[in-house]
Amino acid sequence: MIKFFRKIRYDLLEKNNAGKYLKYAIGEIILVMIGILLALQVNNWNNNRIEKNEEKEVIAKLHTDFQENKKVLKDFLIEVNNQMNAHITLMNLIGASKDDLFKHNLDSIFYVSFGYSEIAFADNTIKNIIQSGKLNILKNEKTTDLLYKWNTLSEIRKTRVTKLDNWSNKELIPYLLDKISFKQMDKASNYPWTGISKVKPDYYPLFQEVKFENYLDNSIWHYQQVKERCLETDKLIDEIIEATKPSGN
Repeated sequence: MIKFFRKIRYDLLEKNNAGKYLKYAIGEIILVMIGILLALQVNNWNNNRIEKNEEKEVIAKLHTDFQENKKVLKDFLIEVNNQMNAHITLMNLIGASKDDLFKHNLDSIFYVSFGYSEIAFADNTIKNIIQSGKLNILKNEKTTDLLYKWNTLSEIRKTRVTKLDNWSNKELIPYLLDKISFKQMDKASNYPWTGISKVKPDYYPLFQEVKFENYLDNSIWHYQQVKERCLETDKLIDEIIEATKPSGN
């Protein structure tokens, strides 16, 4: 094809037909430009196709991840509620008589109140697209906004959980070290080193202290903050699941 066009130019020059040659040259330039534009259009179409496929894949992964996150959060909230309710039960026993107090299995209630729970969300997909700078492949602005909100709320929730852990480990537990038996409390776990304490601690004086009531009250407040952030997270998860729902579903 290139030889063909060269031959035409050569014949025109040989015949000293400058006018026709100029028109031909312009036509050839136009053809080249059209070819370039077509190539760019094909390239853009191909890139758009790749981006759409990539976006579809990311959205599908996000949908699956947040369906799993819904289950993870549900289990975590169950643990938080159990621990919070155990603290409330203990606080309601403040000032109780010995007879009323020992109608309850205090070691078991303490054990539940100190239950340890972790929350690990499936967030590799969202981390990858943010860290790689590919968040712009998501064309739905609402979805993008929800993912940014997820990151912000995650940091707030982590802060609340950390404050609760710090309060429990640095304040409440040290306060209780010489007042209750952790060996007896941990009996509910069936660990081999647990069992009845030989020093037989008396829990009654503890439940006559307003200081213990205040410690429990502050613990419950921390649990309430964690719970509220988790409920916000649960609502946000529902929004993300809906926003990433495959078309046609």
